[in-house]
Amino acid sequence: MASTIEGFDHLSPSWNDSTLWDAYERLLSAGPAIYSPLHGGYWIISRYSDVKAALRDHETFSSASGHRIPMVDGMSSIPIDYDPPLHTHYRSLLTRALTPDSIRDLRPWLTSMIAEVLASFHQSGGGDAVADVALSIPLRVLTKIVGFSPATVARFRELTEDIWRDGTAESQLRGRAALVEAVDRDIDEHCARRPDDYLTWLLDAEVDGRPIDIGEIHSVLLTLAVAGHETTLNSVSTLLYLLASDSSLQERLRADPGVAPLYVEEMLRLRTPAQMFARRTTREVDVGGTTIPGGSWVLLLNAAANRDFRQFEHPNEFDIHRSARGHLAFGWGIHQCVGSALARSELRILLETLCQYPPITLAADPTFTAIEAGTHFGLRKLPLSFADSAPRS
Repeated sequence: MASTIEGFDHLSPSWNDSTLWDAYERLLSAGPAIYSPLHGGYWIISRYSDVKAALRDHETFSSASGHRIPMVDGMSSIPIDYDPPLHTHYRSLLTRALTPDSIRDLRPWLTSMIAEVLASFHQSGGGDAVADVALSIPLRVLTKIVGFSPATVARFRELTEDIWRDGTAESQLRGRAALVEAVDRDIDEHCARRPDDYLTWLLDAEVDGRPIDIGEIHSVLLTLAVAGHETTLNSVSTLLYLLASDSSLQERLRADPGVAPLYVEEMLRLRTPAQMFARRTTREVDVGGTTIPGGSWVLLLNAAANRDFRQFEHPNEFDIHRSARGHLAFGWGIHQCVGSALARSELRILLETLCQYPPITLAADPTFTAIEAGTHFGLRKLPLSFADSAPRS
C-alpha cells in the first residue's frame, strides 16, 4: 500500500537550513516511495539505492517530460530534458566545452583567477562571500570557456533570479526570453567576428547529421549560463560557510591542504547543491515494494539520498574520512553532470588558495535560499571576515 505525506512541498518558500534536512530525514524513514497530491500528484523517492537505481534506468524513468515538477511548456533544457538518442547528440554539444584535456589546460588560469578573487576579497576585509566570491568565480569561467562577453555574464544572476522569483509560468517564460535576448548579442557578435572559441564552434555544430538550429543554440547556451553558474555559486558559498562555521575544519585543512578533495566530496554529499530532479515513468515500476503506475511524475531526492543512513554512517556529520565519492550530488547515469570535473577543480583550487589567508569567520548570520526552481539550495548572503589582515606567505 502506498504511503502518502502531508506538508512536504518542494516549492514552498519557507524552507531553510534546518527545516529542509529535517524533512528529508522524515522522508527517508517514511518509506521507499511516498505519494504527494500536490502539483497534480507525484511520487517522492529519497533512499540512496532507489534514487541511484532510478537515475541509472533512463528507459523507465524518462527525462523527456522535463526535470521539474511542475514543468512549464517552453522551458525545456538541452540535454537534461531529453532521452536517447537525441540526448546523446545534445550532450555531445556540451562535452565539447568540457573535455578532460580542456579542463587540464584550464587549471593554471583557474588558479590565477581564483587567487585574484580571494586577494580582492581579503583586501576588502571580507564582505558578502556569495556576491564577491561564489558568484564571481563561475561568471569568469563562463566568459573563459564559452566566449560570453563580461557584459553578458554580468546579467546572468539577475536574469536567473527573475526566472525563479515567483515560480509562475509567466515569470519563467519572461525570464527565459530576457536571457535569450542577452545571449543573442553575443551570438550576433560571434557571427560577425568569428573568434576561435566554443560559441563560434557551436554556431557551426551539427545535431544527428544536420545543422544545429537557433532554438537549440539558445537552449545549449542557457544551460551553460544558468546551470554553469548556479551550482558552482552554491557549492563555493556552502564550502565557505562550512569552514567559517567550524574552526577545526580550517585547522585540519591548513595542516594538510592535500585533503582539499576530501572536503569537496563531503560537502557535495552533505549539502548537495542540486537537490532533486524529476522524471516520468514509462511503465509500471516497483520501488521497494511500492508500485508506481506508468505515466507518473517522480521526484528523485538526490540530497536526501546523500544523507541516507543505510548508505552513509552518521550521515548528518561532516566527515572527510568516510568514502563519500559514491554520492549523488552530480547525479548518476546518462544525465550525470557534464561539468563535474570542472566543478571539482574549481572547489579544490579555492580551498588550497584559501589556506594562504587568515582564517575566515562569520561576520553575521547567513541567509539561505528556498529550493530555487524546485532544484537548487544554497546561501543568499554569507557575511565573512578574516581573523587578521595579513596574508600568509
